[in-house]
Amino acid sequence: MLLTAPELLKDETRGVVVRAQVRGGPAPTVILKHFRDDPVSGLDDWAGAEFLTRRGLEVGPRFLAGDVTARLFVLEDLGRGPTLEALLRGADPRVAHGGLMATARLTGQLHVRTLGTQGVYEVIRQALPPRHERVRVENARFLLEHEGRLLRWLAAVEVEAAPGTHEDLEDIARTLADPGPFLAFTHGDMAPSNVLFTADGPRLLDFEYAGMRHAMYDALMWLVSVPFPDELVSRADITYRITLSAHCEAAQVDSAWARARATVALARTVNLFQWLHPRVLEEDREWAPGLSERAALLHHLARCRALLAPADGFPGLARTLETLEARLRERWTVPPFSWPAFRQDER
Repeated sequence: MLLTAPELLKDETRGVVVRAQVRGGPAPTVILKHFRDDPVSGLDDWAGAEFLTRRGLEVGPRFLAGDVTARLFVLEDLGRGPTLEALLRGADPRVAHGGLMATARLTGQLHVRTLGTQGVYEVIRQALPPRHERVRVENARFLLEHEGRLLRWLAAVEVEAAPGTHEDLEDIARTLADPGPFLAFTHGDMAPSNVLFTADGPRLLDFEYAGMRHAMYDALMWLVSVPFPDELVSRADITYRITLSAHCEAAQVDSAWARARATVALARTVNLFQWLHPRVLEEDREWAPGLSERAALLHHLARCRALLAPADGFPGLARTLETLEARLRERWTVPPFSWPAFRQDER
């Protein structure tokens, strides 16, 4: 197989992505990924693509071949098409709405078909240069080891953590490390730019943060991380839940569903305060295109508060975050973020 006419798609510190034409092969083009400065995420990406391919799941590009020594692997080229982000930045709210619902449905299909397959995934991942710790344990450990970063924010706005905050963080960390019936293969970075719409439907790109963890981790995209109109959040949640409920009994139980959502929402909200320094109090910067760090923090706090309302538990951490939100809203006036596709509907 001869590769020609390379087209550079991405060149970052972490790695390089190239599209190349194939002479004498079954496909006209393929995608080559070379990972250099972060071999763990590169191998997670490789393992995720290979796992999905072996399972016959048409969720992302098929894995074709790889060379560990060269830190290089080859994927099916899904072709060109709009991403979910492009739909959200477009002018048609119906298209953007349909794109989000299709993404929620695809996410549910990914999870429902990988429940209970952690052993299969681990065989593939550990056959590569092995990972010393599972991604879900890393997530739980980070939450606890950096509790001081949350406390630093509280001190900066002159409030104290409510009693029970530490115990609630420990409770959440235990669930992250052992999600029980919600353990599934997750993409791990469900940004709108990582959802590609092809002729065969939506597909997920870039599995650098993939691994077996709490299924709701991927649902964070619409639940907490990315601003959407409330009606769309509810519809995406219902779409995802219906899909997952086909083979996950816990997803059929309202109390279990509410607690699962609250658990991952709290973890992600605390994570954001762990990632960002309190210097945001003095200087606001861009967090994502069109969304500032202050806007992201306030959005996470508001969505987390909404998801905690129907859930049972975490009173200490909930009170701490409510107090923190109140102090930040006293300091900041941040205009709400709205995707261009939905701005006409909001007038």
